[in-house]
This record gives sequence, structure tokens and C-alpha cells, in this order.
Amino acid sequence: MEFEMAHSWTEAELTKIGGAEELQISSNRRDGTARPYVAIWVVRADNQLYVRSAYGFR
Repeated sequence: MEFEMAHSWTEAELTKIGGAEELQISSNRRDGTARPYVAIWVVRADNQLYVRSAYGFR
């Protein structure tokens, strides 16, 4: 499944994010509070970023 992003990455963002081995991300709940961070792995292929949970489903 592929989703269309509303945000276009700059070359600097692609380089910085794509060069990371692991990232910590968090989303916000409906009330605006942050959920706990989750480790993800990221890979850059051309101008696309692909992510996967570092620890699988929880």
C-alpha cells in the first residue's frame, strides 16, 4: 500500500533522515498529548523514504 504525502521533502531533509540508522518518532493523541516514542528504521531510495518499526508490532 502506498500513500501520497502532503509534504515534499527537501534534499537536506532527505539526506539527514535517510542517513540515520534509527529514528525515534511519536504521534499525538486526540487530546494533544504525545504518545511514547517508537524506534523506526529508515531507508532512502532516490527521493523516497521508507520506514519500518525497529521492533515489529507491539
